[in-house]
Amino acid sequence: MLLCFVDESFKDDFYGFAGVIADEYATKDLTQRINSVMRQVSVDWGIPDSTEVHGYPLFHGKEAWQPIGARARVGIFEKLVNAIVESDVQLLLRSIHKERLARRQASESYPVNFPPEQVCFQHILQRVDRVARARDTHALVIADERGDRERHRERFAMYQTVGTPGVYMQTRLDRLLDTVHFAPSHHSRMLQAADMLAFIYRRVSTVHESDPRSHIVMQRIWSAITDSGKVSDVGQWP
Repeated sequence: MLLCFVDESFKDDFYGFAGVIADEYATKDLTQRINSVMRQVSVDWGIPDSTEVHGYPLFHGKEAWQPIGARARVGIFEKLVNAIVESDVQLLLRSIHKERLARRQASESYPVNFPPEQVCFQHILQRVDRVARARDTHALVIADERGDRERHRERFAMYQTVGTPGVYMQTRLDRLLDTVHFAPSHHSRMLQAADMLAFIYRRVSTVHESDPRSHIVMQRIWSAITDSGKVSDVGQWP
């Protein structure tokens, strides 16, 4: 059985989700890899090894990461990304362009105009289902806690009853188990890994790095992800 850990990142017209798909062995392995990085961070910098790994505060030196200098944070960031891409995982990166979605919904006279986060989450579910089918197994989806989680559960149940909207990749998510489970990310290294990926995906998609050093770092990190062979069907819609 597979587990898919999902988190989001958004800015302006960009709304994206990242998913980390792993079996039980890879889940344990990646969790241990991240814990190992954080134990060394604790030794070197004195912050608790239980500190939550989040892309934004780590990259910008906020919250618990404030005492650590930029060069050291970059090194930690890259070690965490390497831990992800060196694990036996599959990565999903999907996004919605909010303005183009609204324009398409208006021009095509959609009977229901779903919000961008719901459309993007549907795209993630469809691809998890496809990965599970290709591996002849099933998957459970675990997402970071969010205020609209009940709506996502309701939509998930509807997809399994009548199928996902539209004709492209239409599915009843037969390979996905139970419902969507939501968990606090501060208790899950796997959700933290998904958060890291979502942050990177959003930043390289929306930010023009004015500092050449930041540009080099982000391109190196992004290349480590895209060149890993672990990313499946990355893309934006419409």
